[in-house]
Amino acid sequence: MPNADLSQILQVLSLLASALLIVRLITTGLWKCYPVFFWYFVFRIPNTLWPLIITNHTALYQHVWMLTEPVAHLFHVFVVYELCRLVLQNHRGIFTLGRWTMYFSVVVAVTISILTFLPHIKPRATDDTKRLGYEIAFSRGIDFALAIFLILLLFFLSRYPVKLSRNVLTHATLYSLFFFGQAFSLFLRTLFGTTANNWTNLLTSMLSCACIFAWAFLLSPKGEETTAKFLGMSPRREQNALRQLESLNATLLKIARN
Repeated sequence: MPNADLSQILQVLSLLASALLIVRLITTGLWKCYPVFFWYFVFRIPNTLWPLIITNHTALYQHVWMLTEPVAHLFHVFVVYELCRLVLQNHRGIFTLGRWTMYFSVVVAVTISILTFLPHIKPRATDDTKRLGYEIAFSRGIDFALAIFLILLLFFLSRYPVKLSRNVLTHATLYSLFFFGQAFSLFLRTLFGTTANNWTNLLTSMLSCACIFAWAFLLSPKGEETTAKFLGMSPRREQNALRQLESLNATLLKIARN
């Protein structure tokens, strides 16, 4: 089967999976627990639908992409913010540090990405080409910053026995996979150019579909009541890690108040 046909099938599957996830979040009431995540997938419905209608490699396709892509990346920032808040809701001091770290890293990464793009602008480049280049640099910067932040968040969860609901732990794991797939795809397209578009899009679409279906079937009202940990550790090590965690949180709370 040609890559184009398979890509369209995966886009349709992604659309159906997103619709299923939205229905599940509404019927279970979990959309109230994950509002940004819910609205992100509401946005994904039309954002997945329009590429099936508008032919690729046309001026209209490029214009619509340039309008919707910044919205998608802003949603990525707010979804990661919401995920950080859910993971650290009992540790406000660490959450405050994490929030400002995320904001700072996004600004720095986007700035560096745009600055590294500037030398590649050709004098004869059209305004549309320049805007497209800036937008790709913007997207690359945000993806890089959020990828680093998610790695740090997962590292934190592996180091400290933070008790989370099963839903939050599932959500954190799946969103990390979902986001890393998209970020890695953008990285490969940046590295290899348009020659990598077909197979990177297919791999990203497969991973996205798998993650969305997993969200739809694994998130449940019961999962909000069941606690879980990212990794298990011995009771003695867990006790020491908890003391370190509470001490760090208390110190950061004092700094924030001052």
